[in-house]
Amino acid sequence: MNCYKTLFSPAFIGRYLVQNRVVMSPMATGYASLDGEVSQATLDYYGARARGGVGLIIVEAACVDMPAGCEGFGQLRIDNMRYINGLNSLAVTIKSYGARAFIQLFHAGRQTSSVVTGGVPPVAPSPLPCSFIREVPQQLEINEIERLRDCFIKSALYAERAGFDGVEIHAAHGYLVNQFLSPHTNHRTDCYGGSLENRMAFLLEIVNGIKGQAPNLALGVRLNIDDFIDGGLGMKESIIIAQKLESCGVDVINCSCGTYESGLTSIEPSSYAEGWRMYLSEEVKKAVNIPVIGGGIIRDPSQAEEVISTGKTDFIFLGRALLADSDWAKKAQEGRSREIRPCIMCNKCIENNFKGLPVHCSVNPTTGREHQLKLVEGQRSYQPRVVVVGSGPAGMQAAISLQNRGFEVILYEKESQVGGLLNLACLSPGKHWIARFRDYLSRQLFRSGVDIRLNCTYSAQDLQETPPDYLILATGSRPVDPPYSWIQPGGFLLNLREVLDGKVKIKGKNVVVLGGGCNGCEVADFLAVKGNRVTIVEQKRFLAPAMEKKNRRALMNRLDQAGVEKCTSSRVIDVTDHSVVITTQGKDTRVLRPDNVVIASGFVPDRSLYNEVVGQHSRVLVIGDALEVGGIRAAVLQGEMLQARLG
Repeated sequence: MNCYKTLFSPAFIGRYLVQNRVVMSPMATGYASLDGEVSQATLDYYGARARGGVGLIIVEAACVDMPAGCEGFGQLRIDNMRYINGLNSLAVTIKSYGARAFIQLFHAGRQTSSVVTGGVPPVAPSPLPCSFIREVPQQLEINEIERLRDCFIKSALYAERAGFDGVEIHAAHGYLVNQFLSPHTNHRTDCYGGSLENRMAFLLEIVNGIKGQAPNLALGVRLNIDDFIDGGLGMKESIIIAQKLESCGVDVINCSCGTYESGLTSIEPSSYAEGWRMYLSEEVKKAVNIPVIGGGIIRDPSQAEEVISTGKTDFIFLGRALLADSDWAKKAQEGRSREIRPCIMCNKCIENNFKGLPVHCSVNPTTGREHQLKLVEGQRSYQPRVVVVGSGPAGMQAAISLQNRGFEVILYEKESQVGGLLNLACLSPGKHWIARFRDYLSRQLFRSGVDIRLNCTYSAQDLQETPPDYLILATGSRPVDPPYSWIQPGGFLLNLREVLDGKVKIKGKNVVVLGGGCNGCEVADFLAVKGNRVTIVEQKRFLAPAMEKKNRRALMNRLDQAGVEKCTSSRVIDVTDHSVVITTQGKDTRVLRPDNVVIASGFVPDRSLYNEVVGQHSRVLVIGDALEVGGIRAAVLQGEMLQARLG
């Protein structure tokens, strides 16, 4: 049954009928070979999303001019005929499931570095360094601009020969074409700079060349509607550009925003509101008659249905949501929205890309491993009995995967609800996405047929009395014990769990948080929202250095706005019942007199049960934080991998 009639109604882009309004946004994955060839991982990844029911897949940025135009390692190439064979396999894979296949034509411009390009300097309209990259690009000469124009056109012809239905010119996010359009990055005084007409010239020459040489190829442009930079491209000029593109024969405008330099607007942190960007496509749609693609943290199919049915956009692009669940569209169309595995906005996928690593997803262990983690078919001759202890992300994922694989699974949880530390991790500002993931896993667990035993503590005696075939210890982690044992705990001195789970109410007080890692900063954020005056004491120079950069920046901004005092490069000398003595850089000594002190020195594996049962059973496996504190991604992956480990 089609629960979202507008979202899953067909529509045309140019001459091509698209089966529904769900578009997979182009996202760099790093799955290509180092030479830019389509790999088996690339085919499996895109095949899973096409099979999952999206109407259109726009394949990630394919470089039209190596090496200067390359953004990162493992990027697809489309600058030579040798790549057509692999690209054809990709186009056929996508289209075999009924999805339309576009590919994005890309040049990084100044938003790359000579480290990535192998020593070739970046190029740009003007010799202005990106403040994020900090490398001065070479200014393009007229003949070089004309050559790059021809590179885009030639790559479009390669895409057509490879069997793609269309191409998308990447004119957003601060890359080369956007650099020509934006007055922030284009300071030229010749025919490619100055007026909007001149700044549009490079893009329009590419468009006209593609339309002239490949008239049957659908042509889209991903356009920044707002750079969100002072002196950059804004909505007024972008609407004029969109109208001009329509008059030149462009078939669809994909509305986006932000650049490397704009901070949090191109790839949002978890604190941004769902659908916050939709006003951009809504304004463009008022100005053009061709289809418009819009999006921006669209997670709920009902929200996607609403923005399309009310005329804010014609198509919805999904990015990270499709990393989290390749079957998003299929589940939505079949009325199974509650079965969609939710993105938690951790941005670990993007972090991998910035590190030059292939993209993986914290909540979906199959992303990028579609072939590797495919379930083994066939029936078992017997059902191995497995006991899983602990229902955090590792324990829940292990129980679900093993039960689905044909094991008989019993899950023990000492608390009255499942979730483990997810129940605490979701409480800080901007972390509500984790609650959605916890609830998703919980629903999958309870419907899987796993024998769930809440309020039950598993012991070594249980193991001796009824030994299972396998014992899986997913007992998680616990807060680091405070080093100040002479102080009575629970009053003045508290740990993270006591604060976050609400056992101790703190409001309108002076609070010192000892530890400025991810946990300490998040509990400080939690306390600041409740009207407390918070001071963070951290030995290192920077707070939360291991946190993903986008979410870290958003968190630091909130702490600044709340007036949280940050005492970095500071060490605790003494803690008494009434004071905290700290020294900064081994010189200045201060006495802080808080109402409460919160120990936020992180977590350590909880291996107490393992220490009891080790040696008593030959098949004891430890996973998740109980093995090593590694966060949600490691826990979920290890839980999923058990089905392969146990055979």
